[in-house]
Amino acid sequence: MSTNLLTKEMCMNFLREYGTPPHVIAHCVEVASVAKKIGEALNKKGFRLDTRLIETAGLLHDMARTLDKHWEVSADYLHSRGFEMEAEIIRIHMHHHFPEDPLASSETDMVCLADRVVLEDRYVGLNSRMDYIIKKASEQPEVIQRILANKELVGEYIHKLEEILGKTIESILEESAK
Repeated sequence: MSTNLLTKEMCMNFLREYGTPPHVIAHCVEVASVAKKIGEALNKKGFRLDTRLIETAGLLHDMARTLDKHWEVSADYLHSRGFEMEAEIIRIHMHHHFPEDPLASSETDMVCLADRVVLEDRYVGLNSRMDYIIKKASEQPEVIQRILANKELVGEYIHKLEEILGKTIESILEESAK
């Protein structure tokens, strides 16, 4: 594992240096924020999630979103600079499977969950986010079937997390906005 520690400022510099479009940067900022807040709420329930890693991986997860296989491109870029932990989260964020047992949740789960409930630069929840993705894939029935199956699994994971938290993710985000 890397001993290199990314900061939020370093991440923002990477995004600008890489040429990530402003609307993608806004998405990354929101994903990082949502993921970190969920991680912080879980830590209050006894989890030991690295919220710095959650935030930095969230900030950089779509750094190369305008390119094919952006998750591989972004991960390779970060790996070459010694940021292996962030690179590995980013490498799997598009094809991540959440644990059946939410007590086994990791930093990767937080970033991937936030990416599935954030549409561009705002939290919209799972249904709205998946509806948007389905609309984009309207000509591909097999892709829609995979999205719907994934939506169900992610929904179950969210429900289990909310049971542990004793509140909804939306309410956690609203509380932190106050």
